[in-house]
Amino acid sequence: MINQLKHWIIILISVFMFSCKGSQKTMTPRNLERIYNPASSTLHPEIKVYNISDSTSLFVERIYCKDLLYNQANVENKLLARVKVIYNLYDINNKQNLVDSATNTFNFEKNTNILYHTLEIPVKTSIGNSYILEVITSDINRNNNQYSFRIIDRLNHINPQDFMVTNTLNNELLTNSLINEKAQFSIKHYKEDFDFFTIYYYSYNFKTPDPPYMNDSVYGEFELADTNWICYVDSIHYSDFQEEGVYYFKTKNATLELSEGFALFNFGEGFPVVRTPDDLAKPLKYLGAIDSVQVSDSTGKLTKLAVDKFWLDKANNLDKAKELLKVYYNRVMFANMYFTSYKEGWQTDRGMIYIIYGLPDYLFKSGEEERWIYNPVGVGPGISFTFKFMRNPFSLNHYKLDREKLKTTGWDEAIKLWNSGEILYFQN
Repeated sequence: MINQLKHWIIILISVFMFSCKGSQKTMTPRNLERIYNPASSTLHPEIKVYNISDSTSLFVERIYCKDLLYNQANVENKLLARVKVIYNLYDINNKQNLVDSATNTFNFEKNTNILYHTLEIPVKTSIGNSYILEVITSDINRNNNQYSFRIIDRLNHINPQDFMVTNTLNNELLTNSLINEKAQFSIKHYKEDFDFFTIYYYSYNFKTPDPPYMNDSVYGEFELADTNWICYVDSIHYSDFQEEGVYYFKTKNATLELSEGFALFNFGEGFPVVRTPDDLAKPLKYLGAIDSVQVSDSTGKLTKLAVDKFWLDKANNLDKAKELLKVYYNRVMFANMYFTSYKEGWQTDRGMIYIIYGLPDYLFKSGEEERWIYNPVGVGPGISFTFKFMRNPFSLNHYKLDREKLKTTGWDEAIKLWNSGEILYFQN
């Protein structure tokens, strides 16, 4: 079965490639609201960056076959999908100048025995710098594309992206940092030889952010690990990683400071989909009602009944309750897809705003910031949220809400609307 599902790593056949070294072109402001809109594209690629030498990084992109359109409009008269991948690399430390760019085109023949195609595209980077990688993936047959952004961090001697994590069952590089109880993996640094790591395990018990108008109270979440142990690279005991939580692989055990290493996350086999009664109950804290559904039982039936009652009480009829439930938990799932860092996406600052307010009307990325603006009619300043990238050893996708910049949030009105059985939409 594994062999049937195994993808073929496509050798790059580039029909057009160019370099932009020394260019003074910069990352220009543009509305990128569609990057977190799952309906804006049929493509939903997974992208992860690895540093593979002192001067090269590699972004690994997984494109699912079900997302592509195959047709015979080609000289070979074969069922082919045609994909174009453009990348732009911006230097964060140098006024976001464009330092490299290339365009690659690929043909994929229809194959019912595989689930996805994997691309491995090298990018020129250097130690001591950090970058923003913009990837534009296009389905040429469908005339549809998707924008993705990743931070490449090479500031330190050893960085999290220096460690290549491979699924030993199919010899594929991971395209995310997620593992589950069935995971089997190997670890290799591109230059250094590490015989062992000290594993620091943190059970999943992180704080859900407070409403945006309150001061930030999420801190000190990694002050004390639940446990730690030595993991030898040539004899990894995979049973040690079955519990849900955060696993930090530290290269040195001489100090408790988390400085050199990387993290893998076990959020459960179904993640990012919301499946269990607990998964349904926890995100309701944003509506100020977590106590009313916080019921524990061995089967989860009581929790599920409490969740159902919560939504029925809000909607007053079954059909409306189903609509509320569908929209709310779809937002939770997509928050998990887009915003997961060292905690599940729904539990981050961006996840909180995304779930309650929905898609922003305008989204601008600038360096290590994102600015979301909710203003569907385009009159006045609207409601604006600024998220700042926060460096930490665990994730390169962790952004914090800049609460000091907030002038108005409309949070109370938004929560009141949800609790009255109405869905909050800003976009037309």
